[in-house]
Amino acid sequence: FHWFHRVRVHIPVITRPEVRFHCADENVHMAAGEAWIFDNWREHRVENPAPAARVHLVADTAGTSTFWRLVAKAQSKDFAQANPEPRFLAYDPGAQPQILTERFNAAPVMPPAEVEQLTFDLLADLAPADARPESTRATGQFVGIMIEFCHDWRSLWSLFGDAVSDRGPYEQLLTATRKRIAVLPPVRIASTGYSAQAVLQARVLAHLFGDGGGARREAAEFNVSAVALAAAPAVAQPSHTAELPTLELPQVDLPTVEVPRIEATATAKALEPEPAREPEPEQEPEPVPEPVAAPEPYKPPVLERPIIILSAPRAGSTMLFETLAQAAGVYTIGGESHQLIESIAALRPGRGVVNSNRLTRRDATSAIVAEMRQRFAGRLRDRDEQVPASGASVRLLEKTPKNALRVPFLLEVFPDAQFIFLQREPRANLSSMMQAWRAKGWVTYRQLPGWPGPWSLLLPPGYERLQGKPLEEIVAFQWRVANETILDDLADLPRERWIGARYEDVLRDPREEIAKLLEFTGLAMDARLEEYLSKPLPPSRYTQTAPDPEKWKQNEKEISRVMPQLEAIVKRLGAGKV
Repeated sequence: FHWFHRVRVHIPVITRPEVRFHCADENVHMAAGEAWIFDNWREHRVENPAPAARVHLVADTAGTSTFWRLVAKAQSKDFAQANPEPRFLAYDPGAQPQILTERFNAAPVMPPAEVEQLTFDLLADLAPADARPESTRATGQFVGIMIEFCHDWRSLWSLFGDAVSDRGPYEQLLTATRKRIAVLPPVRIASTGYSAQAVLQARVLAHLFGDGGGARREAAEFNVSAVALAAAPAVAQPSHTAELPTLELPQVDLPTVEVPRIEATATAKALEPEPAREPEPEQEPEPVPEPVAAPEPYKPPVLERPIIILSAPRAGSTMLFETLAQAAGVYTIGGESHQLIESIAALRPGRGVVNSNRLTRRDATSAIVAEMRQRFAGRLRDRDEQVPASGASVRLLEKTPKNALRVPFLLEVFPDAQFIFLQREPRANLSSMMQAWRAKGWVTYRQLPGWPGPWSLLLPPGYERLQGKPLEEIVAFQWRVANETILDDLADLPRERWIGARYEDVLRDPREEIAKLLEFTGLAMDARLEEYLSKPLPPSRYTQTAPDPEKWKQNEKEISRVMPQLEAIVKRLGAGKV
């Protein structure tokens, strides 16, 4: 809501050439002293591979006509080339500009014109969640419900205006609309892929009433309410809902739209029912059609015997994950679950609750367990990008190397989980971890208590003691703790709950090794997976260079120095003395 009519102006003050901003398919470097805006509605992120901090001056504005005239003249493409007509504003130490801040930006009751503008812009960007007929019907039903909501909101406004004392009818309409939206199957936003139900809550329904009479709200307030509602299921709830104290979700940037889309108005008119007509003389009246039954509420899937891959970092777990994801009946969240898990504040190191990636039963409160199950169930897709049928029992495939330290916690979330323990030849594994640290593409934490810079890969307990140690000792510690913890935690489970696999064996004979894992998990080999396995496995999305059993020798001197201290865990893993 806050961003629908506003943009954030970025002026880099301190930056470095390697800092890159990504927005949709573009990526640029914002140089110091330049002024930038971008479309917050598109997927965007920033990469800062250097340990040095960057500083930007930022300002949010709706913009006067003068501001938008400047924007119209700005460079909007070919960013690799210098702006041919830059406008330089020199620093004036004597200037005393008057800074005007917003005083009124949230009406006590949102006027119908604004409700319609926000709603129709959203409706013009809807798409079915998948190719199923019920998903297509859900999109039309979503549009119809919201058009009816806009008609009724305008009618109530004509009766009560923005009188805070007469909010009862408005709130009744809001509650009824939320209930109607909640029973629909998922609908998505075409331009971003986000959940339309979540965006509707965060962009429109959460802001229909201004807090405290609606004089002014800060941008942070808008973002907090947007985050809470975007992450919550679309169910009826009071206007002010207490948040769970242990949960903290990532900030959601909502859309910045310079020009309202007008095609939605035509769509709305086309969907309005035509006025009833009197039957023509001497003709039988047309039969009244039977009312269409309301759709069954969409029920979240049931996660049955999730399959969780455990491994040290850079042991080939992505390759195994991407291969098993080709099996029929397997559902994933599309990648690793770092953000899904660690956007819960109590589970993120450095927030004062946990100080590493080690999670145990003690960390699995009832609220966190319920939240975790809901998050996984809400993001599932199969190999064809299809969502589960309503209420279906599905097999979740999950992997992230941090799960090496989370088995007791995961068993509280998924009590019937099965585990695949993937190992890789120790020297090759250590070498790959060293390369990941050097590449700076696997940074997991920018700042940590007791550590002087960015941290890469898994964060084991006791990491603080590694300050000043050479890289080979850091990765040896990560590798040892990961494998020791996996072995210790799996020892508490019946042997039929987990199976081992070796990266090198999967590469050597993928058909044979995957067949063993399918038998263990109760999955079937179908023709499509057979075809996938009939060819050499493709490099995983995180592969830096092609597999080579001798590649570790690039770091042979450093690895040879730390191997004696790993002899005990190497023997436990069954690899023998190296």
